[in-house]
Amino acid sequence: MRRPSDISDRPITSRRAALQFVIAALCLQLAATLAAAEARVEMLGRLSFPDQAAGTNEKPLVITGLSGVVWLGDTAWAAAMDNSDQLVTFTLQLSAKGAPTAVANVQTTRLEARHDYEDLAVCPPGLAERITRRFTAKGRRDPGPCLLLCEEDTPAIRGAALADGRLVGMVPIPTVLQSRRANRGLEAISVEPDGTCIWTANEEALTLDGPGPSTTTGTVVRLVAIPIPTADAAREKTSQQFAYPVDSPHEFVEFLKGEAFSGVVALVALGNSRLLVLERSAARGLPPLENRIYYVDTAGARDVTEVERDLAARPELFVKKRLLWKDALGCNLEGLALGPALPGGAHALVAIADNGGIGTPTQLVTFRLTGAGL
Repeated sequence: MRRPSDISDRPITSRRAALQFVIAALCLQLAATLAAAEARVEMLGRLSFPDQAAGTNEKPLVITGLSGVVWLGDTAWAAAMDNSDQLVTFTLQLSAKGAPTAVANVQTTRLEARHDYEDLAVCPPGLAERITRRFTAKGRRDPGPCLLLCEEDTPAIRGAALADGRLVGMVPIPTVLQSRRANRGLEAISVEPDGTCIWTANEEALTLDGPGPSTTTGTVVRLVAIPIPTADAAREKTSQQFAYPVDSPHEFVEFLKGEAFSGVVALVALGNSRLLVLERSAARGLPPLENRIYYVDTAGARDVTEVERDLAARPELFVKKRLLWKDALGCNLEGLALGPALPGGAHALVAIADNGGIGTPTQLVTFRLTGAGL
């Protein structure tokens, strides 16, 4: 019989390492749970956006149909104008608490091609470096800082040079997204804070997945995470897809016959597979519009990439969501972006309202996001 001193301590060390791993995993899960429980959104204020800007030929350009917004750093922002070839840049001043105080320096850049651009995001560093290498290897001028724009007419995610509007390439998207409903395709885009993936989503259910919304029912869309491979990656990783249930249209008093609709119009990536999802509901009645911001954690959700059709009939696959804010502001919020840090560990959120050609002003609405673990 071996004496205790002869027994190896390897099994004990192995068990200790395994226990430490389990504890670390539980701590991460607890941190994510606490972030979900504590995340809060508070509206701070709203501000009308100028209705004209200097065009590329110095003639005034009417600002209409702004359907996406993104923070470029400091006070600089950019917005996407749908059904056009225009990119809008501007500066936005925020108060110390995050309320909007002034919009200035509104300028437009003509994009190389016209599309139904719906949202935009800053091109992450890894992808930007690949674009630069590709251009310089061919002896072409470096396009410099780029934006990613999602458009729903092709549909596609396109890269565009911020300086001159050149289109610099396309991000491959899952083929299932081709089965979009007319004018209800790719509507939202956001990039993970660590630059590892691009998030996008269709506005309403794909034709393969189920019905669009009705007056009393919602619809199911796909939240898609497209990974950005590193330069030394052996092969490109495949995307992940998650089933997101959109609320039914809001309650309203009908005064004109017509369909009501409800869908996803913007995403904000918070890191670690967490998202803010902006839903927009509209109807021919009073109130005509409602917007909702939900918190979603996809870390424990089922990947539905292999579900090729009838996704709406699989409620057991739907991601869980938690309502943070909703209101009928009387404006059509279509874009939402994370902005600068605010005192007390909060962050500014900036939403943009599309005037929709109905005579209401284009507006900026700001929020305070707290408790999201950013």
